[in-house]
Amino acid sequence: MAATATDPHPGIRAEQAWRTLEYYALIRVLVASGLLLSLVALGAPFSWRSTGGEQNLPLILACSVAYFVLTGAQAIAAFYARRSFLLQVGGQLAVDLVIITLLIVFTGGFRGGMMILFLLPLAGGALLLPMSAALSVCSVAVLGLLGDGLLRTLQQEVPESTLFQAGWFGAAMLAITALLSLLANRLSAQEQLAALRGRDLRNQLEINRLVIAQMEQGVVVLDTTTRVRANNRSARVLLGLGADAQLTGRRVSEYAHLEPLAAAFVDWVRQAEDDGGWSDSVLAPVATGSDSTRTMKELQLRVRFARPASPSSDEYVMFIEDIRVFEERAQHLKLAAMGRLTASIAHEIRNPLAAISHAGQLLEEAPDAALQARLVGIVRENTGRLNRLVEDVLRVARREAPLGDEFELGPFLRGWLVEFLRDRDQPGHAVQLHAAEGLVVKFEQGHLRQVLFNLVDNALRYASKGQHSVRILAERAAIPARGIELWVVDDGPGISPQARGALFEPFFTTHARGTGLGLYLAREFCAANGAELVLAARRVSGEQREGFVLRFGHGSGGSLDQLAGLDTISTP
Repeated sequence: MAATATDPHPGIRAEQAWRTLEYYALIRVLVASGLLLSLVALGAPFSWRSTGGEQNLPLILACSVAYFVLTGAQAIAAFYARRSFLLQVGGQLAVDLVIITLLIVFTGGFRGGMMILFLLPLAGGALLLPMSAALSVCSVAVLGLLGDGLLRTLQQEVPESTLFQAGWFGAAMLAITALLSLLANRLSAQEQLAALRGRDLRNQLEINRLVIAQMEQGVVVLDTTTRVRANNRSARVLLGLGADAQLTGRRVSEYAHLEPLAAAFVDWVRQAEDDGGWSDSVLAPVATGSDSTRTMKELQLRVRFARPASPSSDEYVMFIEDIRVFEERAQHLKLAAMGRLTASIAHEIRNPLAAISHAGQLLEEAPDAALQARLVGIVRENTGRLNRLVEDVLRVARREAPLGDEFELGPFLRGWLVEFLRDRDQPGHAVQLHAAEGLVVKFEQGHLRQVLFNLVDNALRYASKGQHSVRILAERAAIPARGIELWVVDDGPGISPQARGALFEPFFTTHARGTGLGLYLAREFCAANGAELVLAARRVSGEQREGFVLRFGHGSGGSLDQLAGLDTISTP
């Protein structure tokens, strides 16, 4: 039972071993005291007179006194000097074996009756030592008993049957030692498990107390009479009693301003007992009067009653929350959503407004009727684009389902690129499009236009403006499970590691005049259409380029036999 270096719980094992040794030392003192008192009071028993033990009474008395003194000293060492465990165990067992063997010899051997005392060291060895060591101690005792019987038989002091009886007694001692060792190991394991469970339970209780004490939510544990058994600081504050008020041990019904709360709890308990079933109950709002920490403001609370799952429990839990906190959080979320939506619309309508303004300026200077008609068409187209944009943004903000247009991606991209290049003053060779034929996708076209406007504008902002510095690639993914992919890559410096984590967060931007909503809105459009927009890198014309890839949802696809080749279009 001694702790070892590899013991997973050395502290518990060591404590158990020392406690067992203390009990064993105390029992030895009691046995030695009883033996000494019986010798002093009764003298030599009648059975010793026939074995010659009466003649050795002074030696027996001396052994008893020595045994009492030694056991007392060893008990003091076990209780007050917890050092050298194995040495103390070995010393106690050695004293027992030597003294008891001498007493057996002086009282006439096996027939003297002292051999019963051998059960004491055998029990001690079984409790304090491993089974092999305990059996070794028992073997020493058996050898001593058999040796004494053999000598007396050879001297013809006792009949030969006595040696046979001593042998049987020795075998019984070995069996008892083995049984005691097995029982001791099992009891030690159970005690260790109980100690571990107790320690874990104490730790868990301490953690629960700490968590409850730190909670913003008020927690009150009470019985059916509304007497409080436990509570935390938040509960006392929310109930208008002050942070340092003494609530434990008092009834909730004792406070006048809490009488409605107590009545609601009693009604809940009575109703649950009548119905035969327990469930959580929410009561809101509950006015609890003035609060010293809140300058005499009326508190409106939401209270929830609950009962532990154990049917034998007579305690209930009351969870208390301030309704105003939830209202303030909801208001903050509404304001944040409104600000995000407003900023998104303002960000996205800048480009169409710029195109309309530019076309209007040219209208004032253009004498050619054909040019005027073209400019009017640009104004009409961008006005419609603004209207679609507002509708799309509002639809995303309301989480409405997209229209889910199903179309071929190649022709759509070619038409979109013509529109994009017409409205922007960019180098003629900057953007290149590669679109495989026969790629049919399912995506609302208005949403996809805005996604492409944001991605390509972002790529042109950081690209080198050289030939094919921005490439748009539409293809079937190399991994079949990913379906169709639309890439927008550029030859710019790439995204810094610090910016990658917040790339799609609203209002995050690395550009001086950016609003930080372009990529966020693009991802929202993709999510609304069941697609995925991520930052990735790929090899283009032998170069590693970084950009964004849009992976269309499972509703998109196209027959393999429609994949004819690559159609390339670039700015003239």
